[in-house]
Amino acid sequence: MIHESARTPRARRHDANVGRILEAATQVVAAGGLDALSMVKLADAVDYTPGALYRYFDSKDALLASLVQRILDDLRGALHGAVAALPPRTSPLARVVVLVQAYRDFARREPHRFGLLALTMAEPRVLLEDRSHAQAVATAVVAALEPMASGLADAALAGLLSPGDTTERTLCLFAMLHGLLQFPKLARVAPAALDVDRLAVAGTRALLVGWGANPRNVARALEVS
Repeated sequence: MIHESARTPRARRHDANVGRILEAATQVVAAGGLDALSMVKLADAVDYTPGALYRYFDSKDALLASLVQRILDDLRGALHGAVAALPPRTSPLARVVVLVQAYRDFARREPHRFGLLALTMAEPRVLLEDRSHAQAVATAVVAALEPMASGLADAALAGLLSPGDTTERTLCLFAMLHGLLQFPKLARVAPAALDVDRLAVAGTRALLVGWGANPRNVARALEVS
């Protein structure tokens, strides 16, 4: 592992510039959607020439892949941080519930970045034509969801859930939560029906009980968050 202090000033400037470019790209998408993102518009936003921007990202594919990977890397950090803050003997079911809350917190704290992640997942078009970039994003998704997968697997090993496919369960839980977190705009006109927090708890409870958890254990786990 290379420590930050060992990196050259040039490398640190490069990383800072990449961060500034990706932040500007997030703002462009937040303001105008994915179709608004172009290398020319982004170069203008960061006061670069398009040619200078291509020194950092050799294509729009590379830019979009890096943008999504960065969001997923930060999400993974937020989820790992939530687990690290738990007492050592926390139940695996409680860990899963805390991770659900941590993802909800991330979406609230980073609305533009969560929105971009949601857009890329919901867009029916193939956004990343380059297979290597698409594979890198898929790897980042798996890494981001690893804490949740670990909690579900540990719960099954402890007999708190029935045996089952951990990957399938992780994706079902993620899809339920990710879908609900896109409701806030609708919730403003129908708050009683679209209480995202209440629905997230109900969805989490339903999935865990459906996977064999004792309802009382789930109730105790929900109290932790």
